[in-house]
Amino acid sequence: MDINLDILVIGAHPDDAEIGCGGTIAHYKKRGKKVGILDLSNGEPTPFGTVEKRLTEAKAASEVLHLDIRITLDMTNRYIENTVENRKKVSEVIRKYKPNVLITHPSDDWHPDHIACHQIVNAAKFQSKLTKTESKYSEHYPKYVFYFDHSHLKDKNRKLDFLVDISDSIEDKIAALKAYKSQFVDNKKHLRIFDYIKERAGFLGYQIGVKYAEGFINPEYLMLDFENLKF
Repeated sequence: MDINLDILVIGAHPDDAEIGCGGTIAHYKKRGKKVGILDLSNGEPTPFGTVEKRLTEAKAASEVLHLDIRITLDMTNRYIENTVENRKKVSEVIRKYKPNVLITHPSDDWHPDHIACHQIVNAAKFQSKLTKTESKYSEHYPKYVFYFDHSHLKDKNRKLDFLVDISDSIEDKIAALKAYKSQFVDNKKHLRIFDYIKERAGFLGYQIGVKYAEGFINPEYLMLDFENLKF
């Protein structure tokens, strides 16, 4: 069955999408939106876990978030590159599922795979609108691409362009991250991430008068209608 997505979140590794905007994913799923995640790699090798374990954990996290689809590509963890071949792989997913919104890593990041993912997604967004290609899917150009607020960002005083109220879904985000037992539960030195997630979401929520929020960077202008603002 073909699915046209409202939102497609693209991360370099399993768990990146959940860290960056798991609350937003759950928030919009509760509002009937169709949401998917595309992982560029299976996350292996890492010091923790195995391929099979990481894929099982990603499946469990997907169930927590009630995703419509989750796709894992075959790029190599630690060595993801912005190549024409990789752009085409992501473009094919965009063409097939026709999301209105893409969400991915920002450019200013410590992890080379995250930077490459940012570059690939922006190139694939352009690639997906091209005609006269070998793709078996029709062209599609997502309306928006946003960058999530990730724990690996270099600038801890970074400017965010807008916030999403995730007060109704912060626990879904935490539960999805806890599904990655090999990374964040069994690996005791990473247990701090759960406190970080809540503290960061609480800080951002305070800025807009809600309990918890997630932040996003927007590279383009958005049209604003004052009638839709909450006064």
